Amino acid sequence: MTNRPPPVVSSLQDLADIAGVSRATVSRALNDSPFVNANTKTKLQALARKYNYTINRRAREFRLRQTRVVSVVFMLDLHSDQHPSDPFFLEMLGSIADGLASHDYDLLLAHAPVTDVRDLADSRIVRHADGVIFVGQGEQHETLNQLVDTGRPIVVWGGSAANRRYVLVGGDNAGGGYSATSHLLKQGRQRIAFFGNTRTPENGARFSGYQRALTQANLKSDQKLVVNIPSDMQHAQTAIENLLNKGIDMDAVVCTSDVMAIAAISALAELGVSVPDDVAVIGYDDIRMASYSSPPLTTIRQGIQRAGGVLVDSVLALINGHQVESTTLASELVIRRSCGG
Repeated sequence: MTNRPPPVVSSLQDLADIAGVSRATVSRALNDSPFVNANTKTKLQALARKYNYTINRRAREFRLRQTRVVSVVFMLDLHSDQHPSDPFFLEMLGSIADGLASHDYDLLLAHAPVTDVRDLADSRIVRHADGVIFVGQGEQHETLNQLVDTGRPIVVWGGSAANRRYVLVGGDNAGGGYSATSHLLKQGRQRIAFFGNTRTPENGARFSGYQRALTQANLKSDQKLVVNIPSDMQHAQTAIENLLNKGIDMDAVVCTSDVMAIAAISALAELGVSVPDDVAVIGYDDIRMASYSSPPLTTIRQGIQRAGGVLVDSVLALINGHQVESTTLASELVIRRSCGG
């Protein structure tokens, strides 16, 4: 009997001929498609290993006009010293990177503040990526809408805004602001300050929750206690000093970020004001640093790890041509010692 030479497998079609299935089935199986049943997928993947066949991913990506790259843009507060090294941004970046890696995608990070989203349309941040994740909206909601109109797959982490046309992933900001303020009111605090840039959709919603809690407690919002400042440490410290120097009475502070709240605690301590005995402080985000502040920070947890995963799943679904609904993640009050328990 003559020994036949083993078949040469140099293409998907060769593998399909050996397996007795269509070329499309082999392609789907080797790309781990959910549209191929598990047994068939296992057999075809084992056959590919036997013949040392691997997909030419570069050719496939060229054919599909895909880069397998997603860009991430941090919408930094242009009125502040906010930086990508802000702990919230770093934790969000880590969760997005983990999500992309699990889908075999790379990450391209925009390192400079974005003064106008429209400038991104022809930049490498957009051109060299299959989709873009924006973390925050800043004050550029309308220009984000305009970017969607170019047909680019984009997903935004932020707050709900009127006439939004982009896919949004965000926390329950109004509920978070309400929970923080209600907790302080239940403790007997009545002169509650609010720190944050209310012009952004996220912080505007948190402020509306703050106002709703005061209204339900039959308290009026005192404009002297509403401090419209960017989300950075220096502005928070200065705001605390200004309020106390002006003799404005307060017994609690709701901050729109943990970084701001930690800075407020530090400034109060330097001025001889006890936290929480004299002034209670609540932050927002529940970054890892929050539990290590002195005293440990009561805050609203956004679930940053889950948020990154949802952002990635949403942008990849858009890239693959699927309809995607916006997602609102639940907020959770995490009680620590900065507001007295």
